[in-house]
Amino acid sequence: MATEKEIHELKRRHSLRLLNQPGVCGVGVEKDETGGYVLTIHLNTDDPQILSGLPKELEGHPLKFVRSGPFRKFAHSEE
Repeated sequence: MATEKEIHELKRRHSLRLLNQPGVCGVGVEKDETGGYVLTIHLNTDDPQILSGLPKELEGHPLKFVRSGPFRKFAHSEE
């Protein structure tokens, strides 16, 4: 099981390439069902061709895929 630090390093090494793939709208670090850390790829499509073109693991670590909409940056408000 990978540590949180290992998965953050994995994200740092691969995020740019992953974010340039069609359908990928985000890359994050989350806990999986077993409580371990996993690199999560957020997709803005259900297209099976796009999913089949993405890796299922990186450097021996499995990836988790989540269908989500595009991410938008919200303005920071000072209260």
